[in-house]
Amino acid sequence: MSWNYRVMSLDDYESYEIHEVYYDEAGKPKMYTENPMKPFGESVRELRQDLMWMLSALDKPVLTPRDFPENEE
Repeated sequence: MSWNYRVMSLDDYESYEIHEVYYDEAGKPKMYTENPMKPFGESVRELRQDLMWMLSALDKPVLTPRDFPENEE
C-alpha cells in the first residue's frame, strides 16, 4: 500500500485540507486520515521535505469522500 498527501474537501468544496491518502495495489484511493495533517520533522531538513510533499499535493486533483469506494455504500 502506498500513500501521499492530497488536498481534500470534506464539505463540498467549502474548505480544503491536506490529508494522507492511502492507495490499494491498483493505485486507487482506499482511505484517508480522519484529521488533516500538519507539517512535521525531527529536523529542519525533514520539516522542509514534509512541506515540499504537501506543496506537491496542490498540483493534483482535489479529492472528496466520494472518491473512496468504502464511502459509496
